[in-house]
Amino acid sequence: MNRDDGMYSFELSGRDGIYTIEWPNLHVQARVDRIRESHDHDVKGEVSLTSSRPTSAGHLRQGRILLTSPASRKTMAKALEERDSEVDWDQVMEQLCVAVLQHYRAGSAEVQVTGDMDVAAQAKWLIEPIVQLHNPSLLFGPGSTGKSWFAQYMAVLADHGMSASGLGVEPSTVLYLDWETDQAEIGSRITMIRRGLGLEGVSHIWYKAMHQGLDSDIETIRTIVVNRGITFVILDSLGSACMGEPESAEVVLRMFGALRSLGVSSLCVDHTNKEGHLFGSVYKFNASRQIFEIKKHQEPDDDKLVFGLFHRKANNSKVVRDMGFELNFSPGRVAFERKDVRDTSLEEHMRLADRIESLLRRGPVTATDLAETLEKSETHIRKELSEGTRRGKFIRLEDGSHRYANRVWKSEEEEAQSWRL
Repeated sequence: MNRDDGMYSFELSGRDGIYTIEWPNLHVQARVDRIRESHDHDVKGEVSLTSSRPTSAGHLRQGRILLTSPASRKTMAKALEERDSEVDWDQVMEQLCVAVLQHYRAGSAEVQVTGDMDVAAQAKWLIEPIVQLHNPSLLFGPGSTGKSWFAQYMAVLADHGMSASGLGVEPSTVLYLDWETDQAEIGSRITMIRRGLGLEGVSHIWYKAMHQGLDSDIETIRTIVVNRGITFVILDSLGSACMGEPESAEVVLRMFGALRSLGVSSLCVDHTNKEGHLFGSVYKFNASRQIFEIKKHQEPDDDKLVFGLFHRKANNSKVVRDMGFELNFSPGRVAFERKDVRDTSLEEHMRLADRIESLLRRGPVTATDLAETLEKSETHIRKELSEGTRRGKFIRLEDGSHRYANRVWKSEEEEAQSWRL
C-alpha cells in the first residue's frame, strides 16, 4: 500500500465544529460535525466519508466516533477497508482525527487589541436601538402581549433592510427558530406584516421548527447559519430554547454559549413568571446585552393592540426612551404604528422621571401637585426633581411659586426624532 505523503496529503476547511477534509489524490472526502467534549476531555464527533474513486464511488461510511480514541479510529478504518482495500484507512482516520482535534481545541485565534480603533466607523446596531450587532437582545413579557408579533416585525424589517417606526435597520439574512407554533402560523403572520408595510414580492426569511434545546441542536443550526449566510437569529421562545430548568444557571449559560458560538445578532423572546418578573435564572439578564420588557393594553373585541417596550438593561449604549406601538388588524394584514407611550394607557409603566417630564409638558407644576397626581410620596418626587435638575432635565422656576418645568420644550417633530435617542 502506497504510504507516500504526497498521495495522502489533505486539506481541512471549516469552523465552529463543522469541518470538511479532502484527500485530492485519493478522491476521498469526509465531513465531521456534531462535535462534543466530555468532562474528562474525550471528544466525540459524527463522521461521514464519501468517495469519487472508481472502486468505491459514493457514500462509504457514517458514524459517531471517539476522536480521541485510537481504538475507535481503528474500528472505523476496518469498516472502510471492507468498502475499498486499496486505501490505507488507518492513515486517513489518523489524519482526520488529529487535524480536527487540533483545529477544534485551538478555538479562535488570539488577536492584539491595539486600542486605536475608529470607534465611530464601527457599525453598532443591526436594529437600532433594539438589537446590537453580534450580540443577544431579550424581549420579555406575559403571554399575548405582542412579543411574537414584534419579533416577526423585526424579522420582516431586517429581511427587507427597511427602517420604519423610528427603528434604524440594517439588511440581514434572518433565521426564525420556533418552539411555540408552526410554519403555517408564522408564514401567515409574515404575510400579514408585509402587506401592512406595502411590500411586494416574497421574503427570504428562513424558518425552522424546533423540538429540542438550542444547545442540543446547535450543530444543525450552525450548519444552517453557515450554508444560508444567516446574520440575524430570532429565538421564540428562550425558555424552550434552554430546554431545562429555567432556574438553572448551567442550563441558561449553556444555551447562551451555544447562541454566542453562532457569531450572529439575535433576539430572544421570553416570558414572565407569575410575579411578573423575567422567568428563570438571573443569568438570562446577565447574558443579554439589551433587555426590553413589553406591556400591553387591549380592549375586549378591539381590532387593535397597544403595547410598550420598556428598556430594562443596556450594554455599551444608553437606556432609550420607552417605545410605544399600535397594531391595527384588518382582514389579511396588520399594520404597526409608532406611538408615544406618554399618550397611551401604558404611561403608568414609565420610569418616574419620564412620567414627571410628561406631566411637565403641560406646564409648570409644584412637587406637591406632582406627588398627588402620580400617587407617590412627596419625598420621592422631590428626589427625582433634584436629580433631574442636577442633570439639566428640569428647572425650578424663580418666581416664588415653587413650580418645576422641563428645561427644554420640544416640538412634536423633535419629539418624534428623539425616539431613536
